Amino acid sequence: MTMHGLRRRMSALGTVVGLGVALPFALSATPAHAQPILSIDKSHEGNFARGGQGVYTITLSNSGDQGTNVAQVTDNLPAGLTVTDIGGTLPCEVTNGGSTIQCNGPISVAPNATFTLSVSVNIADNAPCSVANTVTVADEAGSPILSDSDPTTITGGDCDGGGGGGGSILPINLNGVIPMFNNISINNNIKSPGATNTNTQNFGLNAP
Repeated sequence: MTMHGLRRRMSALGTVVGLGVALPFALSATPAHAQPILSIDKSHEGNFARGGQGVYTITLSNSGDQGTNVAQVTDNLPAGLTVTDIGGTLPCEVTNGGSTIQCNGPISVAPNATFTLSVSVNIADNAPCSVANTVTVADEAGSPILSDSDPTTITGGDCDGGGGGGGSILPINLNGVIPMFNNISINNNIKSPGATNTNTQNFGLNAP
């Protein structure tokens, strides 16, 4: 075999080896780890006041490199809160007299996509002083796959420590001391010249 023929065979072998190394990467253009990474977040700012209004924000995100579908997003509001308005990029409706937000799918969540929902609520005059609002995400089988709970402080009324039902602000109980003064007879003439006080009323302390 001539040197020229040997060079051609070695060149062909190198090409085959090169293709053998490169082809697996070319055929696997989608990385093996591609998957959706979903998250749900429920948040608000500040405290809510009895008789006032507040706003919650719901955020559904996919930070993965593959899209997916979710079947439902549900927000059941705690007692004392009712929905007055919703807006955003999630297809939702208000049910149960304003106590539930239902977002029915399938909701297609593409890679790096984010859906937001703004929920305005009324706070009842007798709402609890502390509530927790929970939102859940269900898959196409109806099983919950994500959830987030947002604790909320509510102010106003007895939530601020008022209510008028407390006892004495002093460290002692005056119930037995105040009546003591009712047992003292005062003679306005006791300081007059020649006057005398003839009161014989006994001095005593009434027990509570």
